[in-house]
Amino acid sequence: MAKIDKIKETLNSLRIALTIISAFIIALGGSLGSFYRSNDFGILFWLVFIFIILFVVIGYVIIHKIKMKTDELEDL
Repeated sequence: MAKIDKIKETLNSLRIALTIISAFIIALGGSLGSFYRSNDFGILFWLVFIFIILFVVIGYVIIHKIKMKTDELEDL
């Protein structure tokens, strides 16, 4: 496999991962809003809140990797 094809495949995989992370953030955001609306600030509320922050950080890492791979592809 050529280096350019390998980089393109990695970019596609990272984009799919970013899509999945985005779907998790949207779903968790909905449940967080539901907990907030019902004034239920128990352990589940805070767990969802922590997972949203975690997925946002993971999303930023994936975006950074996409940018690095795109720059690497540009250099070829």
